[in-house]
Amino acid sequence: MGLATPIAILVAANVAARRGILIRDGQALEKSGRLTAVVFDKTGTLTEGRVAVAAHEDLRPESERREPLLALAARLAAPSNHPLSRAIAHHAATAPGERSPDPTAQAIAFAAPAWEQWEEVAGKGVAARAGGQVFRLGSLSWLAECGLQPALRSKFADNWADKGATVLGVAVDWSWVGLVALRDTLKPAAAGVVRRLEAAGLRCHLVTGDHPRTAAAVAQAAGIPAERVRAGITPTGKADFVAALQARGERVAFVGDGINDAPALEQADLGVAVARASDVAREAADLILLRSDIEAIPQALGLAQAALRTIKQNLFWAFFYNAAAVPLAALGFLSPVVCAAAMGLSDLLVIGNALRLRRHR
Repeated sequence: MGLATPIAILVAANVAARRGILIRDGQALEKSGRLTAVVFDKTGTLTEGRVAVAAHEDLRPESERREPLLALAARLAAPSNHPLSRAIAHHAATAPGERSPDPTAQAIAFAAPAWEQWEEVAGKGVAARAGGQVFRLGSLSWLAECGLQPALRSKFADNWADKGATVLGVAVDWSWVGLVALRDTLKPAAAGVVRRLEAAGLRCHLVTGDHPRTAAAVAQAAGIPAERVRAGITPTGKADFVAALQARGERVAFVGDGINDAPALEQADLGVAVARASDVAREAADLILLRSDIEAIPQALGLAQAALRTIKQNLFWAFFYNAAAVPLAALGFLSPVVCAAAMGLSDLLVIGNALRLRRHR
């Protein structure tokens, strides 16, 4: 009875580690086998996380384009560690074709003078002040919340959002300056992982801070129903969404990788941090995937369910043995030698049953 649970957890954790899955403790393994829903973050989880600038549109008149749009966006993005910001900064630094032929404009764009004030609004964008003006780079909904007028209506934004790209806006004071479309690629295994989880009875959801059209395009490619998609959500909103599912009686796993995902990873019954996750996300997670392939998620959950079945089997045989053998021995129907042999065999039975997890597929 003392070996029934620990030996199964030990073997399952060993098997998981060999497959690139780190399990924080036995409790995490137990929670993995009792889930009813899985909530995915988008960028870096269902997608590759290698965001790149796909296109941009400058909304300024030709006479006002002293600094290239992407150069301005890169200056705003440079202090941020967000994947979208890093993608814009990297593109501006490595795409000479985007630079202005005017040496003065190049100096402005790439010397990156210090902003008088710079701040990042989690899940929305960045804002900076210089020369009495306010510069912003962020989601279109956030810029609209900031009071930019008139409300933006752009075929560029609609077309790229329908393709699954994230469209950010650049603004100076209360005027729109331009749009930048950033595109990520869906992981090849994403659709297969969603199918396997759904087949196992787990309801898959997608939450993201992106535009609803972008989220819908990614969800459709991954096979997640439209009614289970939540877009334009802040980091705290992701945790609130997980809490809402839990309030409905769901046991929820949240899969993410970024600092912004930490609240949701903490809130979920089971937090799963994918490969290349931030240190904060890893600290908040119960399972950590060391491989970039998210196929490890259904593998980990399947292994956890097998471990729970093994624990129940071990406990059954341990209780059955004691319930049957102890009274017989007390009444003198079993000799001490037989009892000692039976005790050793019961230990071997429990250990052997747990070792079967090593062959789990």
